[in-house]
This record gives sequence, C-alpha cells and structure tokens, in this order.
Amino acid sequence: MSDIDREYTICLKDVDKTLGKVKRIDCINMETEPGKIYGLIGPNGAGKTTLFNLITGLYKPDNGTIRVVGLDPVRDYKETRRQIGLLPQSTALYPELSARENLRFHAALYLPKMQKNIEKRIDEILALVDLSERADEPVKNYSGGMSRRLGIGRALLNDPQILLLDEPTLGVDVQSTHRIYEYIRNLKDNNKTIIVATNIMAEADALCDEVIIIDRGKKICEGAPAKLKSELGTGTIHLVPKPCECFPEEIIKEKIGDFKNDNGEIIINAPKGEQDLAIVLGKLKDVIEIESVSLLKPSLDDVFLHYTGKNLRD
Repeated sequence: MSDIDREYTICLKDVDKTLGKVKRIDCINMETEPGKIYGLIGPNGAGKTTLFNLITGLYKPDNGTIRVVGLDPVRDYKETRRQIGLLPQSTALYPELSARENLRFHAALYLPKMQKNIEKRIDEILALVDLSERADEPVKNYSGGMSRRLGIGRALLNDPQILLLDEPTLGVDVQSTHRIYEYIRNLKDNNKTIIVATNIMAEADALCDEVIIIDRGKKICEGAPAKLKSELGTGTIHLVPKPCECFPEEIIKEKIGDFKNDNGEIIINAPKGEQDLAIVLGKLKDVIEIESVSLLKPSLDDVFLHYTGKNLRD
C-alpha cells in the first residue's frame, strides 16, 4: 500500500465493474478526505449504487484497486465495514418495531462488540436525529422524514469514519429535507467523510463541498459546485422593457455596451452578478421603462447538461 492511498479515506484507481454484460463502472478514479461532503450525482442507472457496493466490498472490481481507510474492502471486508455507515435507498426498517427496537435489533445482528454500552449509544443516536420523544413508538407511525432520519441514525450506530447516503431525502417533505441537511452538515464537522448519492442537483449544491458527476459509469467531471458553475461562464441579466413604439437600441448600447436583443428582451453578460445588475438598472432608468428583470446564474443542472448533453432525469 502506497503512502498516498493512506492519505485518503477512500481511494479508487482505474476501477471497472461489469454486471450483466453492461459496464456499470468505467475506469473511475476517486479520492476522498475526512471532514468533507462529496456529492455523487447522475441519473438513475449512472452507477452510483454500484460504486457504493464496490466501496463496501459487496462487489469485487474487475480491474483497478480500491482502498478504504487503507484497507482492501473485499479482502478486509469485516474491518472495512466497521468504518462505514450506510443509508440505502430503501430505509428497510421493521414497521412494527419502535425506533429503539430497530436500533437494538440492528446492533445485535451487526455490532456484537458494542453490546455492553449499546443502550447508551442508542440514546445518543435518538437524540442526534431528534427522535427521543418518539423512540418507543412503532415506526409504522413515522413520517417519511422521520424514517429517513432513523435510517441515518442506524448508519451512525458504530460511529463510522465514512458515511454513504444513497438519496437521503428520498420521499421526504421540504421541512424534513432541510433538517436532514442540518444533520449531515453536523457530521462533517465531526471529521467524517460523507458521500451523498443523489440525482437532485439542488441537493448536491446545498450540501456538498465537492461533486463528482457520473453518467453510464464514467466520471464526467468533478470539483467544488461553485467552481464547476463558474467554468460555464458568467451570469446574465434579462430585462423585458414595457412595450413602446420606438426601441432605443443605440442609446441602450451607448449606456451599457454590447447586449443581445432577443425579440425585445435585453440580455447582458453579468460577470459580477448583482453588482452589474445594479449598475445596468441605474444607467437605463431614464432610457426605458422595465416590465421585468431577472439575474440568471449557471446551476449544477447547467453543468450536467453542458457535459452530458442531456437532461438529468432522462
């Protein structure tokens, strides 16, 4: 094992995986560090879940190497999985059992070495995910958001170094979604490595320090969300003037410089965003009456479309 492999919590080098004659992972390289949230984003079938299965040692790579906290996840699967907490797409809780009983049952099956102090740990987890007051209520009475929070709590029982969250807000309302975001950010502050697999670009933008976009098993691009968006270029100001008999195009150009006239809509590049918007509005206030104004900035959806040429949900 090289020293560089040990610097990262997860390290993949030239990893391939074929399932059912379809290449699900195609020569992927990836490194993660403690104290960061990574977004693994792409459409359904892009290879996100397959990648999780490789990291946890459920799948063996056809080619390449994988190291998790310096371990081979297939050969050293027991020790590797002690370092990982997993929230799958399906929360897979026992509905007739309470939250406390679900956690206790999970610990009895998978965490035998923790049995001595497990009740204390369960109380800590229930408090962390804000379920203490309903800890002894059957999970069948829980909302989708409560169930996902319990799923995150279950993944944290063994205090893992790495947390793999597969669509953590799946089927969750807006309020619960933002509470889950808060829990995930707090975990980052505890120096854990968190990977969030999602096909919701807004989720990745809100949560992640870095994102990795994959499609058809290939890594398309990676980087901080702000960096990826900035690489697409500047924002644009869109002004819709009130209808008038004479559109003073030459005067507008004299005031603000070059612009695009798209069927009467004025489009102006705005590299400084809101600062440019204020300047433009000030210069045009005595030239035209404005019916509507908007400042559009590149989004992660735009990044995905730029690199893949198709809609995220196709």
